[in-house]
Amino acid sequence: MARPRKSPAEQKAAEPHPQELQQEPQDQQAPQKQVPPVQAQGPVPTDQSGADAPAMAAVPVPEPEPEPLEAFLRRVERLHIGRDVVATAATHPHATQRVWPGTYGGIRLEVGPLSVTYSDGSTA
Repeated sequence: MARPRKSPAEQKAAEPHPQELQQEPQDQQAPQKQVPPVQAQGPVPTDQSGADAPAMAAVPVPEPEPEPLEAFLRRVERLHIGRDVVATAATHPHATQRVWPGTYGGIRLEVGPLSVTYSDGSTA
């Protein structure tokens, strides 16, 4: 025998109220999953001044070692030869102030960050 269909009002009355769904008996709380704590990866300031940041010493990041002077000079000397430009001056952290006899002409060397000046005035 077929069951008679309930009207929308009867269906709504049969559903539990939202307050009933949210409340659980006090003695039957659902078990909570254990979440491992998140570990900080260094000081995390909470404001722009860093006043609330933990007191930690700054660890300097070592600079990568530049390529050897001889390899640097050979590379930059060949770099623009296709456009008929030669290296005329260069700086390198391990250089001494001197003129290095290049393939096409002398290259003036000085101590400093890696850089090259070419015969057309361009730098790299």
